[in-house]
Amino acid sequence: MWETVFMAIGLAADASCVSMTNAMAEKNMRPIKAVLFTLLFGIFQMVMPLIGYSVGSAFSKHLMAFIPLIALVLLSVIGLKGIIETIVNKKKGKSLQEKRISIGEIFIQAIATSIDALSVGVLFLAEDISSATLSFGIIGIITWAMSLIAFFIGKKFGNLLKDAAPIIGGIVLIAVGLKIFIPSVI
Repeated sequence: MWETVFMAIGLAADASCVSMTNAMAEKNMRPIKAVLFTLLFGIFQMVMPLIGYSVGSAFSKHLMAFIPLIALVLLSVIGLKGIIETIVNKKKGKSLQEKRISIGEIFIQAIATSIDALSVGVLFLAEDISSATLSFGIIGIITWAMSLIAFFIGKKFGNLLKDAAPIIGGIVLIAVGLKIFIPSVI
């Protein structure tokens, strides 16, 4: 059980960083939106290992080579988009507080931060489905809780950092993508 908790904390780290970044980028985000998007992060962190478990090791072995690259591309595109939008809006004199993170962006973030959890499902193949599902539920709940806490921390930092927050957030997203990708090529 403790192994699952520690694994969940490790898996939740990326989603938590992205959650913090979202709070810094969308400074006026309502708490209900934060609860819902962090819940989506938790759901994806729960479902991805379930998919990996269901499909089994054959599928996972073929996909493993591409998972880090997919995460890097998705997170980098979102990060660069945020940085570019911030710079363009600043040049146009627009307020940076107008930033709204769309459901599509959140959906892509949830996929990108949980795609590596596909391979985690394979680790549970020796367990029966009910034990594995319980573990995946724990992973989802811990991801949701950590992401929600990170959101409120990010909201505080976003208010302190003001106009630099979206650029820092974009850099963090790219860094998270690199963190997922680099170990796969070393």
